[in-house]
Amino acid sequence: MLLRFRVTNYASIRDEQELSLVALDHHADLATSGIPLSKERVLPAVGIFGPNASGKSNVLKAMDFARAVVVESHQYWLPEEPIPRWPFRLDTGSRTAPSTFLFDFVHEEIRYEYGFRLDDTAIHEEWLYSWPRGKRSTLFERHGMTTDFGPSLTGQKATIAELVRENSLFLSAAAANNHPRLRSVASWFNTWRRVSTAGVAAAPDRLLDEQTMAALRYADIGVIGAAIVERSDDEAVLGFGGVRRLRQEPTKRSPRLELVHQAATDSGGESLPWQWESSGTQTWLRLSQVATLSLRQGSPLTVDDLGCDLHPLLTAQLVGLFQDPRTNPRGAQLIFTGHDVNLLGRHVEHRLHRDQVWLTDKEADGATKLYPLTEYGRVRDGVDDVEGRYLQGRYGAVPFFDRSLLDDLTVSADET
Repeated sequence: MLLRFRVTNYASIRDEQELSLVALDHHADLATSGIPLSKERVLPAVGIFGPNASGKSNVLKAMDFARAVVVESHQYWLPEEPIPRWPFRLDTGSRTAPSTFLFDFVHEEIRYEYGFRLDDTAIHEEWLYSWPRGKRSTLFERHGMTTDFGPSLTGQKATIAELVRENSLFLSAAAANNHPRLRSVASWFNTWRRVSTAGVAAAPDRLLDEQTMAALRYADIGVIGAAIVERSDDEAVLGFGGVRRLRQEPTKRSPRLELVHQAATDSGGESLPWQWESSGTQTWLRLSQVATLSLRQGSPLTVDDLGCDLHPLLTAQLVGLFQDPRTNPRGAQLIFTGHDVNLLGRHVEHRLHRDQVWLTDKEADGATKLYPLTEYGRVRDGVDDVEGRYLQGRYGAVPFFDRSLLDDLTVSADET
């Protein structure tokens, strides 16, 4: 489980920003999980809302980058290559200043804090702490190329430290060299899954499991199954705005997985080429496949632009899969960005509570500010019209429209 994530100097995030999944209120209706040796509980889902270009996606990208450094830096980065980070570029000082990333998480019933600080050429700091008995224990602390170890960390740590490069993490090297304890900790970063709803969804390339098929039927989009169908490229586009081109030779037929829709045929169903499927169907399949896997494994899932191409009630149902203890018994977490403010209101079945809502705004100097809805202490769950107040700008994180610019957009009668 992820408890908190902090980032400094990445993309549009200049100053330190923190995203927390620790519950501030009691939620009897949510699949919250307990933190070992603590009375606090962890939320199953949080949403980040804000205007376009305010930095919502950059919070998720910062998580992805930091996890990639853990997984890839030792085995896949070359010694002479620069670190492929993305610092804040809207002031001269931040371009060369280090970036910092920190994860506070629970893995195998133990709480950890892991973080590192780097620039374009080297790792400056790296640390890993644990709370096995409620008190912080140091596993290792790194400063430059010097690493100090706590008494609780055993194994071939000194040998592994000799293998670490300036541009690779000690944790990454330890995992690659099979250190038992640290390989387990590093494996947590591999459990994450991420999906973006932007772009064209690829056609399914394998048979769908029962849970994914159940999610498709549950969405009420007319899908009743899936089938392997032999179809030529011409057949796939014909009737979908395409024109069959005259060919000297017949096109190659190849088997494809297609969704079967309820139909008034003898079999009761008819498969359709993937290109014929609506964008909503394609998006729901992509999301439901990853979501069901995350729920099955109890792992974190990040979704950028949740709600794109989906009906608001269907978006709420996806959130509900993580909120409901019956469908999320293993503590999976959903972290998403989006614009579907119906999730803030009282008209959907699985709305977000006030401590599940985070907002982004862009400061005058272009830097992203990430803050929780709970900063507005008067917000009352189930009582206040959070959706309406948000759209009215009561909590910030909405676009500002300069009406004076409308004159530049106005076309006079003489110009038409």
